[in-house]
Amino acid sequence: MTKDHRDEILFHTPGRHAEAYPYKILVAGRTHFTENDGLVTRRFHHHTLILTISGRGLIEIAGQRFAAGAGSVVWLDTAMQYAHGCHAEADHWHYFWMSIDGHGLDAVFAFLRVGQSPVFSGSVTAEPLFEQAIGTLGHRSQTTDALSSAIVGQLIALLVAERGEQEEDSSERIQRLMRALRADIARNWQIEDMADISSLSASQLHRQFRQKTGTTPMDWMRHERMNFAKRLLTSSDAKISAVALSSGYADPYHFSRDFHRISGQSPSEFRRARGQ
Repeated sequence: MTKDHRDEILFHTPGRHAEAYPYKILVAGRTHFTENDGLVTRRFHHHTLILTISGRGLIEIAGQRFAAGAGSVVWLDTAMQYAHGCHAEADHWHYFWMSIDGHGLDAVFAFLRVGQSPVFSGSVTAEPLFEQAIGTLGHRSQTTDALSSAIVGQLIALLVAERGEQEEDSSERIQRLMRALRADIARNWQIEDMADISSLSASQLHRQFRQKTGTTPMDWMRHERMNFAKRLLTSSDAKISAVALSSGYADPYHFSRDFHRISGQSPSEFRRARGQ
């Protein structure tokens, strides 16, 4: 990393009353990358906020690349695989940054879908907060922990204001639930479990699921289980009771009734008809 007068790193040792505050700034600074510097990939296992001052940054997460332009705020969970550095189309990347810890950050990170979209457009009020963070850590006093917590809280509020009110598309919620059901088809699913995964109430789930699929979650799951059972019946010589259990039915008789109602044949008849 190229060093110049703008590079600065400030570590913070929390005071004895730091636990009284919801957030902490662990370390903060300003950094200047050039096009000749490599990518940072080291994992620090905490959350990091980056504000681009000038130039352009490159962010890589889970095989995806994102550009960080001037004024944008990037949120990284450095416990995950990531990389960042100067963008290939820029000659430098100058930015403020801070590594933070505190209550509920993982939850906010998740509901803002930061893992899929780590770059926020930012606001004019973000840069003064980063400058204040560096100033606070550079001149420690009895108010440092309180001020640090307040700064982080304000920054998180800015990010929530930008993205938190954007409702997740109902199709995304239903697709997320479908993936979960298919991935654990033998589980004894209850409608409450499905509602939790889709972040909907039970009544909302029924309504939105029917709008998207034309049927109820439980009926859709029943048909998915039958399709799964058909694959097992034609690809293995497992006993009907074993196929039933793998398909989410503890009672093989219940399984056979559902199978016949949906397929028009018993499991044994279905298997024989396909030469098994």
